[in-house]
Amino acid sequence: MPKDRFECMQEAPGSWIVWDHTGGAPAGLGGVELRGQDKHRAEIARDILRRIFRTGRDVDAAESDSSDA
Repeated sequence: MPKDRFECMQEAPGSWIVWDHTGGAPAGLGGVELRGQDKHRAEIARDILRRIFRTGRDVDAAESDSSDA
């Protein structure tokens, strides 16, 4: 198992995916599956996911909490 939960992997030339090793599937952020991205966008999304999950926050829970206010 890799050290990090999220990893950027090249799918095809110029097309990158953010892989979630815990989920065993492409990662998602804001309801969007993170595949077919350019490398820079994939790396930014991966870093955001790492920060979210390092603090123990769940993206979907954070979104629903703000709408309940």
